[in-house]
Order: sequence, then C-alpha cells, then structure tokens
Amino acid sequence: MDNTLDTTVSAKGGIHPRNVALAHAATVALLLAIFAAANDWFRSSALPIAAILGVLSGAAAGAIICTLVHEWFHYLGAIATRGRYRRPSRLALFAFEWDFKHNSPRQFLVMSYAGTLGSLAAIALFMLSIPAETPCSIALLAASVGSLAFAGAIEWPVIARVQRGGDPLVELSKTTPRVVLTSAGIGFVTLLIVAYALT
Repeated sequence: MDNTLDTTVSAKGGIHPRNVALAHAATVALLLAIFAAANDWFRSSALPIAAILGVLSGAAAGAIICTLVHEWFHYLGAIATRGRYRRPSRLALFAFEWDFKHNSPRQFLVMSYAGTLGSLAAIALFMLSIPAETPCSIALLAASVGSLAFAGAIEWPVIARVQRGGDPLVELSKTTPRVVLTSAGIGFVTLLIVAYALT
C-alpha cells in the first residue's frame, strides 16, 4: 500500500492534510455503510450470523471513527495553539507529526486536550443519532466509549505529568508496550461495561 501513496507526498515532504482527510473520510463512509447494511440485515432476519457480523462491524465503526475524530481534534488543537508539526510520512491513523523540539508544554497540553474533546464529540454525536436498539448499534456506541477509555489511559497520565512540569517528549516516551496493552484492556473492559448498561 505504501508504494501507491508516494504520489500524494508533497514537495515539502509528507502527505498533505487534504489527502489524509479524504482517505479518513472514505474510511468513515465505508465503515458506516457496512454497519448500516449489517444492522438492517439483523433487523430483517435476526439470524445469529447477522448479529455476529453486525456486532463486529458496529464495534469496528465505533472504535475507528471515534479514534479518527480524536486524532483530527489533536490536529485542530495544534492549529489553534499555532504549534509546529510535520506532515505524516505515510498515510495512516495520524493526521500529523508533532514537533516536540519547537513547541512549548502549553502547546502540547492544548493539542492533547483537544483529542479528548474530539472523542467526547464523536460519542455525543453517536448517542444522539444512533439509538441503542440492536446488538449492532450497542456495539458501536460501546466501542466509541471504549476508544476514549483506551486513548485516555495512554494520554491522561502523560498530560498530568506534563502539567506538573514534565517534558512532553520525555513523558510520552514512558508509554511502553506494557502501558499500551494495559490501556487496551481498560478500553475493552469499558466497552463491556457500557454495552451491558445499554442492553
């Protein structure tokens, strides 16, 4: 896939935010289309396979879309604080690469808090527009909250340490694979709790 993306790399180096936005928007549209089809299939048939595919597609849509919105709000936070950043070197989850050397801790904090705000906005939009009426929709809503819990378990301790005077890059470097795995567990447990509450 990387080879097919080389044509989108600008002269300044890195992929233009517009191209990243288009790719992410297409991903969101595809995930929602698959979820809607699976949810409709479950409603019309109530077959076990329809429920399984609906739950999986709903969980994928909730987690991935919420994460993408989270990352774009990080980007908006970077712009709002006039932070310096680089374009991503390849098309992936992240909309930009933060420049730790040339940004202040305050700029880092604004950019970081913006991500959480994005997750909350995505969850609120889901809650307002998708009723928790089927296992498929419940999975979507629960996974969006689980996505916030996962990101928060990684980011909030870093934010807290930076607020106490820590260096952003040093504190972020403490995010070991074990921290990521633990955060994933927190996100999954949160997903299950929310799903149970919505059932």
